[in-house]
Amino acid sequence: MAVAHRQWEAEPSTWRRRLPRFAWRWPAASIAAIGLLTLPPILLAALRIPSGSVFPGYLVIARDAYVYQSMWRAGWHGAWLFHPAYTAEMLPGILLYPWYLWPAHLVGWASGPWLYHAARLLAAAALLTAVSLLIRELFRPHLLRRWAFVLCVLGGGIGSVLPRDIHLGPLMTHATEMSSPGSSVADLVSMAPHLPWALALLCWTMVVALRLRHRRDQRLVASGVLAVVGLQLIYPQLALLALVTIAGWALLRHQPRAVAFVVPAALVQLPYLGYLLWVWRTNPDALRVVRASLDVGDPFGFLVLSHLVASGLIIVALANRRLRGDLVLPALWIVGMTVFMFVPGISGTLGRSFMASSVPFGLCAAPGLLVVLRRVRGVRWRRRVLALALAGSSLYGIVSLAQPYWIAAFRLDPYAEYESRAEAVLLARLAPHVSARDVVLSTYLDGIFVPAQTDARAFNGHPEMTIDARRKSDDALAFFTTWGAAQRAKFLRANGIDYVLTTDAGFAARLAPDPALEMIDLEDSAALFRVRP
Repeated sequence: MAVAHRQWEAEPSTWRRRLPRFAWRWPAASIAAIGLLTLPPILLAALRIPSGSVFPGYLVIARDAYVYQSMWRAGWHGAWLFHPAYTAEMLPGILLYPWYLWPAHLVGWASGPWLYHAARLLAAAALLTAVSLLIRELFRPHLLRRWAFVLCVLGGGIGSVLPRDIHLGPLMTHATEMSSPGSSVADLVSMAPHLPWALALLCWTMVVALRLRHRRDQRLVASGVLAVVGLQLIYPQLALLALVTIAGWALLRHQPRAVAFVVPAALVQLPYLGYLLWVWRTNPDALRVVRASLDVGDPFGFLVLSHLVASGLIIVALANRRLRGDLVLPALWIVGMTVFMFVPGISGTLGRSFMASSVPFGLCAAPGLLVVLRRVRGVRWRRRVLALALAGSSLYGIVSLAQPYWIAAFRLDPYAEYESRAEAVLLARLAPHVSARDVVLSTYLDGIFVPAQTDARAFNGHPEMTIDARRKSDDALAFFTTWGAAQRAKFLRANGIDYVLTTDAGFAARLAPDPALEMIDLEDSAALFRVRP
């Protein structure tokens, strides 16, 4: 196998990108293949429905999918602002999740798995395309581009084959991806649509900055500014990371046109950041349903365990002075996300910056891989080293693509993957009679489906969208199991609950004689009660 020639660095400004007609065939085929790989697990889960259940259509992190379905319902019914649907408190609407609420005014009638998976596949294609464009801006040889694509898309570490916690003397560490998924592009393509969309926009801002090396283009700058606007409406911390990274690269590389792009992109961020600060100061409860930080582990777990092969190749590139030129851009991306994740004082609100970390690690690892291959004599040994390096770096990406098959085959999350048929029937009957002013009490697992299939709010449901979720879950369980009629009546009045739903026949029998409740519907073991005025 011939190794790519030495002109591996970023393309000079005088070079004109005239690619052969087949240049896009390989990335296009890869993008299509990765997208198609995410579909069979959904079919498998639909074919393995347990008795007495229905398959709502969601598989990977299914609990989150019902939240977004509820937002689509709200948008279709006219909502422009976000009102939490998984908590009993009536909170003022705020400008969050517009990526779900605003398009739903047009497509919300299709709220459900078809819309979710169509949006997810489009977002995944956009992310993979943006990664491919970013690679094209940084590398010229076609083979190196392919290697970089594999490193970026399937990149990851060895956390999936290690114990949850690892003791290294006094240090206890764990891989970031094992506590907070999303560090690999292969992981993101199966997750909620806004995640790959956000990273596609992030990569596009990098592409815009790199293309401005060659020429001044106002339309290109406008597209980059719009990408920043869209990105900050999903994750403001990622928009901030993008601009900090681009600004650092532009100053180090003396790119005035890129600096001119950063300035308006930074200015358009200020109004929304000011708005969020105002909401936090004036009505902090409105943001309590937003999880600001994730468990991202520690620097060793992130830099070593989560990107073992890539980090090794980056060290090789650094030692051979190959991490230079425009590769400073992904290098600063790594530095920026590491600072955002682990520096005390800012990590609590900027910790999500690890998303798609396989991209900058893969970009910086590619020249290191080239150095290693050049030092190996013999075509066979080069092929073996190349295969070993790509396979080693792709372990987590391959596991991520295989995980949905594993979930579907072994029903690893059955209470979120499947819904009681009786509950689905009752919610379908209830839906025409309720609005966002109504609150339905159920146990935690049943509450996940209520806002997704009706316009009512759940007293408790999704753990990250419910204020005081643990307390409310305990109260709901006590309501069904141990409380007497007087205590239940007081609880119902205090929390403004309008309906009580249970899928447990024993709970239904216990509540049937309660004078504060009126049974209005029954389906198999599930019962629906209305709270008497």
